[in-house]
Amino acid sequence: MAQLKSARRLVLDSGGVSVIAEGKGDARAAMNRARTEGWLVVIPAPVLAEVHTGRREHAMIDRVVNAVDMLLPTTPEIAKLAGELRAKSGVLDVVDAIVVAEAVASPPSIILTTDPGDIARLIEAAGLTGDEVVVIAV
Repeated sequence: MAQLKSARRLVLDSGGVSVIAEGKGDARAAMNRARTEGWLVVIPAPVLAEVHTGRREHAMIDRVVNAVDMLLPTTPEIAKLAGELRAKSGVLDVVDAIVVAEAVASPPSIILTTDPGDIARLIEAAGLTGDEVVVIAV
């Protein structure tokens, strides 16, 4: 496997995880294409707090979580960057900020999300272009 720091990443936010778990074609196609093209599919660990409730009906969520290449622990550096992005963007959602911080820390990245507005504001706050971090709304 490629080293994480230099690997291209498809980062799933909670909406991305949920939509894949529901079997939505566009989301599954994006994940499959990323894998085919050699991208690592990752989930920042705080996303689990939004999607995992432990209830039986969330078995499909667990399947998605277990199928990714890596669950990313939140380092102090990523947490600080997320805080800076929140402050600059005005976006209050901490988990979205962590998702974007992970993508920003390792461009090129793709973020699969159901919240493209907040994600785009956070990326803009980072000063990156659409070539460095691409948002796929599902």
